[in-house]
Amino acid sequence: MENICKKSNISPPMLTGGTPRDKILGLIKTEISDLDITTGDKTIHSLAKEFAITLSKQYNINSKKMDDGHTTVFVGNLKVDFSSNFEAPNIEKILQKIGIKNPTDMQKEMYSRDFTCNTLLMTLDLKTIKDPTKRGIPDIKKKILRTCLDPNITLRYNTNRIIRVVYLAAKLGFDVDPKIIEWVSNNKEFVRQSSEGYLSRNLNKALDKDPERAVHLINKMNLWDVLPITDSLYPYYAKRSAVKEGQIKRNFDLGEGFYANMDKYKSVSDFRKKRRNKRMKTLKQIRKMKMKQDE
Repeated sequence: MENICKKSNISPPMLTGGTPRDKILGLIKTEISDLDITTGDKTIHSLAKEFAITLSKQYNINSKKMDDGHTTVFVGNLKVDFSSNFEAPNIEKILQKIGIKNPTDMQKEMYSRDFTCNTLLMTLDLKTIKDPTKRGIPDIKKKILRTCLDPNITLRYNTNRIIRVVYLAAKLGFDVDPKIIEWVSNNKEFVRQSSEGYLSRNLNKALDKDPERAVHLINKMNLWDVLPITDSLYPYYAKRSAVKEGQIKRNFDLGEGFYANMDKYKSVSDFRKKRRNKRMKTLKQIRKMKMKQDE
């Protein structure tokens, strides 16, 4: 990567996300299988392309451009994610309000990320760690999950981050900032904008890591009626004394909240008909889960 950057006038690459976070936590014991790379500017896209081309000359690789704009390169068991260089809308004005008058490109990207624990930067030799927000390392040491900006900005502009609150807290054993819990509780309908598959995967991973913490957060954020009921989640769902048949029937419209993606349907009535069919399918799955549990 460093050679590519020098040859192609690309900004220096840095590791971000999970690897520097896990190094602070002392969780890196053996090999690293997942890397997040950023240059802090749009040259990251050139680096992703050139990196894939260079490695393909010697190795069998698979390179994919994801829906959110980031690129993933798979090299054997190693997954390398190249940042989308996402910046929150009006990020310069937002940063100026908190005292950063002339933010660098890297600051704009880091403050636009999901949680402070994921904003650290580390050199590719794994030796030097930087904390551009000055909040990443303190929050990691306190073991608390906080958004980089106000939750109304960080979570509203990327609603997939809402379920990641549950997943990351369970995975890392972190507490969650009360501001996040309050915002999600008051805006839980945004969860429906994530796909059923994405929600299910993150729920299952959270329950696999720390089911007690995951369920505690679901309770605190009052998310039961907007989540898909997976096999892993059902036993906890069934134990809730407040669960009613009516709630189960309206549980999670499978990503169709706010009449999302209406262009896929012929009309509103067509949308409602297909939504009813999805609900019936969900009910059948729930009944099967109950039967399995009763057995």
